[in-house]
Amino acid sequence: MHKNLADDTTNVNVGTAGTNVTATEYGDGRSHITKLTLTSAAITIGDNASLGTGSLIYTFPAGPLHVESSSINVGVTLTTGTPTTDTPEIGLGSVVASGAVAVLGGTPAFEDIMGGASTPVLADLAGTAELFTHVCDLKLEAADAHTVYLNLADAYADVTDTAATVTGTVWLKWTLFA
Repeated sequence: MHKNLADDTTNVNVGTAGTNVTATEYGDGRSHITKLTLTSAAITIGDNASLGTGSLIYTFPAGPLHVESSSINVGVTLTTGTPTTDTPEIGLGSVVASGAVAVLGGTPAFEDIMGGASTPVLADLAGTAELFTHVCDLKLEAADAHTVYLNLADAYADVTDTAATVTGTVWLKWTLFA
Protein backbone atom coordinates (compact mmCIF):
# COMPACT_ATOMS: atom_id res chain seq x y z
CA MET A 1 0.00 0.00 0.00
CA HIS A 2 1.27 3.49 -0.91
CA LYS A 3 1.73 5.86 2.00
CA ASN A 4 0.91 9.56 1.63
CA LEU A 5 3.84 11.95 2.33
CA ALA A 6 1.57 14.16 4.42
CA ASP A 7 0.76 11.31 6.83
CA ASP A 8 3.87 11.70 8.98
CA THR A 9 5.86 14.66 10.19
CA THR A 10 9.64 14.52 9.97
CA ASN A 11 12.64 16.37 11.37
CA VAL A 12 15.15 14.72 9.01
CA ASN A 13 16.78 16.95 6.35
CA VAL A 14 14.46 19.88 7.01
CA GLY A 15 14.98 23.57 6.40
CA THR A 16 14.75 26.65 8.59
CA ALA A 17 11.68 28.88 8.88
CA GLY A 18 11.96 32.67 8.62
CA THR A 19 10.94 35.21 11.26
CA ASN A 20 7.26 34.91 12.26
CA VAL A 21 7.02 31.70 10.22
CA THR A 22 6.36 28.22 11.62
CA ALA A 23 7.36 25.21 9.54
CA THR A 24 5.68 21.81 9.74
CA GLU A 25 7.59 19.21 7.78
CA TYR A 26 6.02 16.07 6.32
CA GLY A 27 7.76 13.26 4.49
CA ASP A 28 10.44 10.64 4.77
CA GLY A 29 13.61 12.76 4.96
CA ARG A 30 14.07 12.72 1.19
CA SER A 31 10.65 13.64 -0.23
CA HIS A 32 9.09 16.56 1.62
CA ILE A 33 5.95 18.61 1.90
CA THR A 34 6.60 21.74 3.95
CA LYS A 35 3.77 23.79 5.42
CA LEU A 36 4.80 27.32 6.34
CA THR A 37 2.41 29.28 8.55
CA LEU A 38 3.09 33.01 8.35
CA THR A 39 1.87 35.09 11.28
CA SER A 40 2.37 38.81 10.63
CA ALA A 41 5.66 38.27 8.77
CA ALA A 42 7.09 41.72 8.02
CA ILE A 43 7.37 43.05 4.47
CA THR A 44 7.81 46.58 3.11
CA ILE A 45 5.88 48.09 0.20
CA GLY A 46 6.71 51.06 -1.99
CA ASP A 47 5.61 54.65 -1.50
CA ASN A 48 4.50 56.44 -4.66
CA ALA A 49 6.98 54.42 -6.70
CA SER A 50 7.63 51.06 -8.30
CA LEU A 51 9.36 48.70 -5.91
CA GLY A 52 10.18 45.01 -5.59
CA THR A 53 10.52 43.71 -2.03
CA GLY A 54 10.48 40.39 -0.23
CA SER A 55 10.46 38.55 3.05
CA LEU A 56 12.59 35.48 3.81
CA ILE A 57 10.14 32.72 4.76
CA TYR A 58 12.24 29.53 4.49
CA THR A 59 15.71 28.18 3.80
CA PHE A 60 16.03 24.68 2.35
CA PRO A 61 18.67 22.38 3.85
CA ALA A 62 22.06 22.12 2.16
CA GLY A 63 22.46 19.85 -0.83
CA PRO A 64 20.99 19.43 -4.28
CA LEU A 65 17.19 19.43 -4.41
CA HIS A 66 14.18 19.72 -6.68
CA VAL A 67 11.20 21.98 -5.95
CA GLU A 68 8.13 20.46 -7.60
CA SER A 69 5.22 22.69 -6.64
CA SER A 70 4.00 25.43 -4.35
CA SER A 71 0.75 26.84 -3.06
CA ILE A 72 0.08 30.05 -1.20
CA ASN A 73 -2.99 31.29 0.64
CA VAL A 74 -1.94 34.63 2.08
CA GLY A 75 -3.08 38.17 2.62
CA VAL A 76 -0.90 41.29 2.89
CA THR A 77 -1.99 44.03 5.26
CA LEU A 78 -0.63 47.55 5.68
CA THR A 79 0.43 47.91 9.31
CA THR A 80 -1.13 51.38 9.46
CA GLY A 81 -2.21 53.87 6.89
CA THR A 82 -3.85 54.03 3.52
CA PRO A 83 -4.55 53.42 0.73
CA THR A 84 -4.97 49.66 0.81
CA THR A 85 -6.14 49.39 -2.81
CA ASP A 86 -2.80 48.54 -4.44
CA THR A 87 -2.73 45.15 -6.19
CA PRO A 88 0.90 43.96 -6.21
CA GLU A 89 2.19 40.89 -7.97
CA ILE A 90 3.12 38.16 -5.53
CA GLY A 91 5.55 35.32 -6.06
CA LEU A 92 7.96 32.92 -4.41
CA GLY A 93 11.58 33.18 -5.44
CA SER A 94 15.05 32.02 -4.50
CA VAL A 95 16.21 35.66 -4.59
CA VAL A 96 14.64 38.60 -2.76
CA ALA A 97 12.89 41.06 -5.08
CA SER A 98 14.56 44.47 -5.18
CA GLY A 99 14.84 47.61 -7.21
CA ALA A 100 12.47 49.97 -8.97
CA VAL A 101 10.33 47.25 -10.57
CA ALA A 102 6.56 47.08 -10.95
CA VAL A 103 6.54 43.39 -11.96
CA LEU A 104 8.45 40.34 -10.77
CA GLY A 105 8.92 38.87 -14.25
CA GLY A 106 11.94 40.96 -15.22
CA THR A 107 14.16 38.88 -12.92
CA PRO A 108 13.30 35.16 -13.13
CA ALA A 109 14.77 34.33 -9.68
CA PHE A 110 12.19 36.70 -8.07
CA GLU A 111 9.52 34.13 -8.98
CA ASP A 112 11.29 30.88 -9.88
CA ILE A 113 9.30 28.92 -7.27
CA MET A 114 5.92 30.57 -7.98
CA GLY A 115 5.10 33.05 -10.70
CA GLY A 116 6.35 32.99 -14.25
CA ALA A 117 3.99 33.56 -17.18
CA SER A 118 0.93 33.79 -14.91
CA THR A 119 2.26 35.76 -11.95
CA PRO A 120 -0.48 36.01 -9.30
CA VAL A 121 -1.83 39.43 -8.29
CA LEU A 122 -3.22 40.27 -4.85
CA ALA A 123 -6.68 41.83 -4.60
CA ASP A 124 -5.54 44.52 -2.14
CA LEU A 125 -3.31 45.39 0.82
CA ALA A 126 -6.19 45.07 3.29
CA GLY A 127 -5.48 41.44 4.21
CA THR A 128 -7.74 39.73 1.68
CA ALA A 129 -6.43 36.17 1.46
CA GLU A 130 -5.63 34.92 -2.03
CA LEU A 131 -5.04 31.29 -3.02
CA PHE A 132 -2.57 30.49 -5.82
CA THR A 133 -0.90 27.24 -6.86
CA HIS A 134 2.01 26.58 -9.19
CA VAL A 135 3.79 23.55 -10.56
CA CYS A 136 7.47 24.27 -11.07
CA ASP A 137 10.60 22.44 -12.08
CA LEU A 138 13.29 24.20 -10.07
CA LYS A 139 16.49 22.29 -9.53
CA LEU A 140 18.90 23.71 -6.96
CA GLU A 141 22.48 22.51 -6.95
CA ALA A 142 24.38 22.38 -3.65
CA ALA A 143 26.04 25.76 -4.34
CA ASP A 144 22.80 27.55 -5.39
CA ALA A 145 20.78 29.85 -3.14
CA HIS A 146 18.50 27.70 -0.98
CA THR A 147 16.35 30.58 0.24
CA VAL A 148 12.62 31.08 -0.33
CA TYR A 149 11.35 34.66 -0.41
CA LEU A 150 7.75 35.78 -0.59
CA ASN A 151 8.14 38.65 -3.06
CA LEU A 152 5.95 41.60 -4.05
CA ALA A 153 6.23 44.15 -6.86
CA ASP A 154 3.97 47.01 -7.90
CA ALA A 155 3.81 50.63 -8.98
CA TYR A 156 2.56 51.64 -5.53
CA ALA A 157 0.31 54.59 -4.74
CA ASP A 158 1.31 57.29 -2.26
CA VAL A 159 0.91 55.59 1.12
CA THR A 160 1.11 56.91 4.66
CA ASP A 161 3.20 53.93 5.90
CA THR A 162 5.24 51.36 3.96
CA ALA A 163 5.21 48.70 6.71
CA ALA A 164 3.05 45.67 5.97
CA THR A 165 2.60 42.11 7.21
CA VAL A 166 1.85 38.79 5.52
CA THR A 167 -0.42 36.23 7.16
CA GLY A 168 -1.44 32.85 5.80
CA THR A 169 -0.01 29.55 4.59
CA VAL A 170 2.61 28.52 2.03
CA TRP A 171 3.07 24.88 0.96
CA LEU A 172 6.20 23.59 -0.79
CA LYS A 173 6.68 20.11 -2.28
CA TRP A 174 10.34 19.24 -2.78
CA THR A 175 12.85 16.40 -2.90
CA LEU A 176 16.37 16.38 -1.46
CA PHE A 177 18.93 14.43 -3.51
CA ALA A 178 21.75 14.32 -0.95
